[in-house]
Amino acid sequence: MLGCSVSGGVFASVEQYVETVEKISNQYKQETRSFFGGLDARQSNFTPQQQLQFCGIVGNYIEQLYQAADQNRASLDRQFRQMTKQDVIDQVMSSKEMLILKKYNIQCDLK
Repeated sequence: MLGCSVSGGVFASVEQYVETVEKISNQYKQETRSFFGGLDARQSNFTPQQQLQFCGIVGNYIEQLYQAADQNRASLDRQFRQMTKQDVIDQVMSSKEMLILKKYNIQCDLK
């Protein structure tokens, strides 16, 4: 019986983690859509203010993803238990979405 309750707790934690990541991702998508919706379609670089705003959005996204992983380490697969914040930064910055944005020459100092 103890094994079932422990196992059930782990599954609940994994489910909670997945739900949290989905919420974080949805919020990030809304924020970035709103941000890009306010840009001039002809501009090829961000202004310093736009870069600061965008990097803030990305930085917040990374921080929230890392915190969700950190709080649920015990229930994650082995490969994700050792995830560092730098791993999350690298994943986000190498995503298709970020690679598409290279034309804007985005330089975020994420730590």
